[in-house]
Amino acid sequence: MAKSTKKITAPAKKAVTAAKRAVVKTVTEVRNTAIPKLTPAKRKGSFEITHDQIAQRAYEIHCSGNGGSDTDNWFRAERELRGI
Repeated sequence: MAKSTKKITAPAKKAVTAAKRAVVKTVTEVRNTAIPKLTPAKRKGSFEITHDQIAQRAYEIHCSGNGGSDTDNWFRAERELRGI
């Protein structure tokens, strides 16, 4: 048996090419923290991290199951919030 070959017409070929171009791959950055990264502009100046913010983040780390001791969680929360 011989293979049957079908020729793709010009309009169909354009549609396939347009469909290939329409497929867009999106890359989403995954972070292990709920706290958004601060932009360098926001870090400078009089941006002050409060005791309550650190305590809240340390508690979130504790609840995630990925934390360590209370002190470790506190220092990690400080580092994350300060962007160090």
